[in-house]
Amino acid sequence: MEALKDKRILVTGGAGFIGYHLCTKLTSLGCDVTIYDNLSNGKLQNVKDVPKAKFIKGDILNFKKLCTTEKVDIIYHLAAQVVVPYSMENPTEDFDTNARGTLNVLEKARKDKSRVIFASSAAVYGNPTQLPTSENYGFHPFSCYGLSKVVGEEYCEMYTSQYGLNITTFRFANVYGSRCHGVINDFLDKLTKNRQKLEIIGTGQQSRDFVHVSDVVEALSSSGLSGNTYGQTYNLGFGKTTKISDLAHMILKILDLTEETKVTTTDVSWQGDINTIWFNITKAKKQLNWTPKVRLKDHLKELIAERKM
Repeated sequence: MEALKDKRILVTGGAGFIGYHLCTKLTSLGCDVTIYDNLSNGKLQNVKDVPKAKFIKGDILNFKKLCTTEKVDIIYHLAAQVVVPYSMENPTEDFDTNARGTLNVLEKARKDKSRVIFASSAAVYGNPTQLPTSENYGFHPFSCYGLSKVVGEEYCEMYTSQYGLNITTFRFANVYGSRCHGVINDFLDKLTKNRQKLEIIGTGQQSRDFVHVSDVVEALSSSGLSGNTYGQTYNLGFGKTTKISDLAHMILKILDLTEETKVTTTDVSWQGDINTIWFNITKAKKQLNWTPKVRLKDHLKELIAERKM
């Protein structure tokens, strides 16, 4: 990672969950990191916990402010509206943040001749019939969120082909880890309040590819080094899928609550919910020399120990 040292890097959405972990890694490598975040979802505490990074409170939709930030070598574009149900209820706002916001970032990068590493999502695949799903499956979004990410990716491709911008796109599966607010923490929060019952939203048959944030950050940071990812798109997942009902029972087993806790389901999920996320990660393994290391079960044990449940 020596080649990243002293690089000037802008991280949009750097006060968020993945942003915090990425900025921590980049500053530890000696990078000159600026966090750009409007704190609508990101947390000021995350910024404070990366003391070596500079912070600008700003919105990617504020094009003038975004473009007045100093010229950088690399932009990690993580800022996004990521809640699928919210995107279905507020499609215009979702589009503005994820499509127009990405266009603004690309324009800054074009002006500054910066490299861009763009965070996309499994949502661009929709409900894939090809499992595990590879990068060449194509776009079949099932939600407004997925569609807005498709638009962002298409703009990235356009800026690569027409303006020669150096862009790498990463499609994230379900990223988890410390400071994350997802299904894992939702289950643990529910069990903290009531160990007799655990409710799953939906059927419980939804299936997800869980990848630890440390593995994602490793791929993101190493891609900043590589000159071979120009115009490429990569899946970042663990390469296996876990049913949400199985995740619930995995947690109960670790807590020794299998006999004590009744698992129920609402049977009705949210609009735009995807049935299965299961990534083929062969391309990232081969081209980035990247392999996810953290197993879901191991993290669950660590997380439960940390929470002293």
